[in-house]
Amino acid sequence: MLTENFTNEAIDISTLPKFEQVVLKKLHPDYWKIMCINLVLFFLPLAIGIALLLFFVDDFRPYIALMISAYAAIIVISTLLFYISFKKRGYALRTKDLIYKSGIISDSTTIVPLNRIQHIELNESIFSRMYHLGSLQIFTAGGHSGHLHISGIPIAEAKSIRDLLLQKLDLIHQPSTDPEALHG
Repeated sequence: MLTENFTNEAIDISTLPKFEQVVLKKLHPDYWKIMCINLVLFFLPLAIGIALLLFFVDDFRPYIALMISAYAAIIVISTLLFYISFKKRGYALRTKDLIYKSGIISDSTTIVPLNRIQHIELNESIFSRMYHLGSLQIFTAGGHSGHLHISGIPIAEAKSIRDLLLQKLDLIHQPSTDPEALHG
């Protein structure tokens, strides 16, 4: 009977590898410039809208100082949060998994086993191309929660990581041609 060989031993958790000890590679410094460009592209139309509102609607003119102060505070807080987010992001590729860490208020660490990866996309936005950076999008089996999107990687490195992962995926998903394995 098959159940006679079944074992379910307890695992000593202290012997497990500690992902927290892995040194993560930081995003390229030029990615901060791209984040700033995106912030400007968001806040510039907002500034134009506020200016038009103040210019054409007399009822808002008494609140000009308050509106400009609030707008400036939102820009400063947003820029600070984006900068902290940029500094806290990192990734590492190990022999059996890929680690990505991000977060501002609460840290989020995603560890994707390589055998769970379904496919990989390499993306370059217009601003990323200006700075020779790319983004890797890793799609996993088992739902959206395990997907990774790592931006701010030098394009040559992103291509190398993509190619390495594709090679590993080919080895993982390649059926064995070993005659012993087929008959054993």
